[in-house]
Amino acid sequence: MVAWTLFAPFVAGASQGSSAVTDRAALHWVAQEVEIARLLSALNSGSHDGPLVFRDISVVDVINARTVPHQSVFVRDGKIVWIGDVASLPDPTGAFVVDGRGLYLSPGLTDMHVHTVSLAEQVLRLAAGETSIRDMDGFPWMLELRRAIESGRLLAPTPYLAGTIITSSPLAGYSVVVSTEDEARATVRREAACGYDFIKVHNILQQPLFDAVANETQLIGMDLVGHIPHDVSIDRALHIAHMRTVEHLKGFLIDQTLAVSNEDYAKAVAGVEYWQTPTLYTYLRYLHGDAAKAELARREMRYISAARRADWLAYANTASPRDDHLLDLLVKAQHAAIDRLLTLPTHWLSGSDAAQYRYNIAGFALLDELRLMQKFGIPAAEVLRAATSEPAAAMRRNDVGQVRRGLRADLVLLDSDPTQDLDAYYHNRGVLVRGRWLDRAALDAALERLAQVEAEPDSGFAVSEASLRALLREVSRLAADHIALDQKHLEPAVASLRGLGHPDAAARLEAIGAAPGGGTCAEITPGTDQD
Repeated sequence: MVAWTLFAPFVAGASQGSSAVTDRAALHWVAQEVEIARLLSALNSGSHDGPLVFRDISVVDVINARTVPHQSVFVRDGKIVWIGDVASLPDPTGAFVVDGRGLYLSPGLTDMHVHTVSLAEQVLRLAAGETSIRDMDGFPWMLELRRAIESGRLLAPTPYLAGTIITSSPLAGYSVVVSTEDEARATVRREAACGYDFIKVHNILQQPLFDAVANETQLIGMDLVGHIPHDVSIDRALHIAHMRTVEHLKGFLIDQTLAVSNEDYAKAVAGVEYWQTPTLYTYLRYLHGDAAKAELARREMRYISAARRADWLAYANTASPRDDHLLDLLVKAQHAAIDRLLTLPTHWLSGSDAAQYRYNIAGFALLDELRLMQKFGIPAAEVLRAATSEPAAAMRRNDVGQVRRGLRADLVLLDSDPTQDLDAYYHNRGVLVRGRWLDRAALDAALERLAQVEAEPDSGFAVSEASLRALLREVSRLAADHIALDQKHLEPAVASLRGLGHPDAAARLEAIGAAPGGGTCAEITPGTDQD
């Protein structure tokens, strides 16, 4: 059992006056991130990292959508080193043994469309059985965070990062805006040099610029992913630009009208290998009234900050005929597009678009997406692969996605058979992440601690010279371990410090936050395109 302790210097029981509450909110977010980093560190320290055996267990074969009973799986040094009949198990002396009788061992889940904002999301993903994610709008601080995860300093799902999204129009600082073909090509080269895994385009990108991005991406040997732009046909995106994955059914749906494209799907997808990440769960942002309140009543809402929950509740209590209309259009169009694609050779990927959008809770959102994909008519076996083996194939990985000898030990232990009911993933007994074993008790303790942190009111954050020194010391320590925080959240915290009369602390926090953006990557850090 892991013992959690409050980070006392940052929390005070009494408010210091309502006039500073807004300023304290940004600083409180930083303090909460520090506490969640401590939580993840304790979870890491309490995990089992040595040889491990799952004995007499049913192994989930996702390729053939079946289970193989009475197997044993031997894990060592982060990999599956042996798998076979329980009677043939090598001597497990010295290994931690998990009794698998009546249980099922599945590949860990992959969420192929997320937007990381907070370290809290890492806790939620682990608890839900996610062992890999694909972040779909990368920034330099995420490259730092990836270093922390890969080095073992931070326990979290393995991240794969798309470069900062490339557009023809500002997205409030979340994109790189290009206006010429030379700029488009240069951006691709710089993102590749930074170390991103993919190049991503937005649906607002003029065709000549899209063509330049696509061609440069091919020349440097990377994959192009993202939205099919408004004035680009599906056929062109897949056959000429060679897009590897298509997000949100963009292009197959007309973005401006939420209607199904009248393009010939069969012709457009003929002879190409590509993947669809439908992110059906995006419908949540349009909910109001009782449907929204039902989402807010879920137990998992405890893991969302009190301030954000209050905002969501206020939104739920408003009436919006426009949102009701858009929701109806979206769901009908998603159904129609998927119905057409089900008759064609289509590879599916699971993606939740988890980014702290309304009612969308990281980790649990992916489990809901699997349920939705099946509800929309995608066969259960394909949905199972969409969260396990297909992400590996789409990302050209041969080391994850199955329970097989030689692969990375990313596994989830289940009470029931997911080949019979995908809801099995809602109830896992533990997760193995790159060979580190987290049992259910440890995960539940982490979730409980996270709920405590997120319940803290912004008004209770104490702003004093002593608390700020402690906060900056902890943020500096995290930065030294490459555990970077979201720069978009650090910026208002820096402004708050200046507004509260702490210029030296503001300068120091600003320097810590800017550090991951140095060198080549600084040239493509969004910022100049903000409204």
